[in-house]
Amino acid sequence: MATKKSSGKEEEFIDAEDAVVKPIGPNPSPIDLMFYDGPKIKLEGETGVPEVDQAIKEGRDPSMIPELMNKLDQAYSDDDLIKMVEDGEIDIVDLEEAETPFNEENAAKWLFGEITWGQLNGITMEEAYAMAELGYMQFEQGRYNDAQAIFEGLIITNPYDAYFHSMLGAIYARKDMQEEAAEEYTIAIELDPENIAAYVNRAEILLQHGEFEIAMDDLKNAIKLDQKGEDPSGIRARALAGATAAIIEEILNQRAKEEGAG
Repeated sequence: MATKKSSGKEEEFIDAEDAVVKPIGPNPSPIDLMFYDGPKIKLEGETGVPEVDQAIKEGRDPSMIPELMNKLDQAYSDDDLIKMVEDGEIDIVDLEEAETPFNEENAAKWLFGEITWGQLNGITMEEAYAMAELGYMQFEQGRYNDAQAIFEGLIITNPYDAYFHSMLGAIYARKDMQEEAAEEYTIAIELDPENIAAYVNRAEILLQHGEFEIAMDDLKNAIKLDQKGEDPSGIRARALAGATAAIIEEILNQRAKEEGAG
């Protein structure tokens, strides 16, 4: 068993010549997987873990999907996996020797914005959204720092995904990082002008800072995008717009009174 130190955490893996089975372990985070520079492998064959075997049959790489690697970890010890390789029950492909998308041509494309950092490193959208799903679970569980780390990492790999920015905005908002949250919602809207949730969430931040008229514009945009009133964010926009309109009317009436008294 070889040992590698990275970011202050000890990571263990089986040496390549002894059949590498795990990229890192025992519980790799999505960020570890995205930026891990150790042995890269791909499992082939049947592991006996239904979800992992299904992914292999579909041509997906379980070693890049944290949820599947955790299931494999829970089902087998390192010794079990080594024995399965030795007995020919599962096989591995050394991806270090496989063709990599990280080449001079693609590096130039990345520099000119033609491909993302994730594409340059061979991270598929399926793998990125598997990580995003894990990040959303962390968010739902109130583990905002972990969720933040995941979505900030995902944005590094693909800065053009509106959902990643919208989720990071929601995380910042929960952490009371209002300015950062508003900025992420703005980026999400620029990338996807039909992102109803981003309009409503940004409007809420604007309302908290007394920017009623600008917030109302966001709410109107959200309502236009949900004319049938079926989207939860659109319904929330209508409720906020009604309350905001009442506040604006009260402010205008107050100003009129003050001007009349003056």
